[in-house]
Amino acid sequence: MAILRLSLALLLTTSFFTAPSLYAQDARGTIVGKVLDPSGAAVPAATVVITNQAMGTRISPVTSEAGLYQASFLIPGLYRVTVEQRGFKRFVREGIELRVNDRIEVEVNLELGSADQSVTITGETPLLNTESASLGTVVDGRRVTELPIPHGNPYFLIGLAAGVSFTRDPRLDRPFEPTHIVGYAMDGTRANRSDVTIDGAVSTATAGGGEIIASYVPPADIVQEFKVQTATFDASFGQTEGGVTNISLKSGTNAFHGTAYYTNMTKALFANDFFANANRVALPDFYYHRWGASAGGPVMIPKLYNGKNRTFFMWGYEGIKEARPRNNGNPTVPSQEMKNGDFSRLLALSSNYQIYNPFTRRAVAGNRFQQDPFPGNRVPASLFNPIAKKSSTTTIPPPAPPETPTAPRTSSARTCSKPPTTTPTPCAPTTPSTSATASSPASAGTTA
Repeated sequence: MAILRLSLALLLTTSFFTAPSLYAQDARGTIVGKVLDPSGAAVPAATVVITNQAMGTRISPVTSEAGLYQASFLIPGLYRVTVEQRGFKRFVREGIELRVNDRIEVEVNLELGSADQSVTITGETPLLNTESASLGTVVDGRRVTELPIPHGNPYFLIGLAAGVSFTRDPRLDRPFEPTHIVGYAMDGTRANRSDVTIDGAVSTATAGGGEIIASYVPPADIVQEFKVQTATFDASFGQTEGGVTNISLKSGTNAFHGTAYYTNMTKALFANDFFANANRVALPDFYYHRWGASAGGPVMIPKLYNGKNRTFFMWGYEGIKEARPRNNGNPTVPSQEMKNGDFSRLLALSSNYQIYNPFTRRAVAGNRFQQDPFPGNRVPASLFNPIAKKSSTTTIPPPAPPETPTAPRTSSARTCSKPPTTTPTPCAPTTPSTSATASSPASAGTTA
């Protein structure tokens, strides 16, 4: 079985504060605050410049009469807040970390002075999200990049959040196994009852029993970070009974960055499974190849357009080609007797194999139905569908005859014995052959 997964993400960002959009399930964050003078009074009409330090993009709100400002729809990253007003020193605060779906408050206290003077604040205590009661854990880009994750599956790191436990099959952890990779129970809810969004857009589908499964798995190299919200999130995340995993993809910066990788797993480097060893099952053959690349930066068209501080792109690709044997029991095909409607041998094994005639079904007492068994567990030829009969004959192969064991040969000299003699007596030598001398370890030995 060979499976190929293609993950492609192309983001063109003209700015991080484009046309107004609905505020719902958005991975972008918000910075709010108040500008005050030394006496604690509000400073109206002050110019606030909020700059993404990696992209160079900026937004410039003006404080209200109450000295309040707000910048919404900001891509997660590091920001610089600059405030200017006549009669006050220029205020600069750098390294403000905004994470997925954050809404943080940055209060500005201006000092009296001229505009050519500035007060720069760096290395302060990280800001707390005081504007929202949502509880959750942010898995930052460093952990996505540096922690080992199977098959490049970023959803594996959802388990780092508090109140989250994985309850599905741990062996089904590949990106193209969408049910199990998001099979996390959050704060007491059952597995596959939590939502997954990418940049605010729902990225799930519905499986059997109303279970939520992943519809897309981005390559880990293009994931900026993600937030696992487990409780008290607002009504914009309300379509599932569990938590919400909100993923933010990278959007490119003013510098070009790229990655490339290749992973190959071979049988020679693997030990056998513990349970396989316990049952004397040999390690089966398999192959595994995973490759991918990513690239991001400003959109540049020589002599025509320079996208620095304005337009960016992000691209990612990942492919997986794998053959993994699976133990699905011992498959069988019907015998010629079964194709002719004779299932009497099965009935001899157990009464569970009894076949009933559906045309004899009738209502009996107790609101039940009853039908008669076929005599001898044989279906009469008159009930055969001719198309089904033809199909079973042409498409289903007959059972393979049992193999006759053949004694292996290891050399041109051989021995034999004749009853009741117990000591082997030499036989006439045979002509050496290539097939006799080239033997595998499984056939090594001497026949008697």
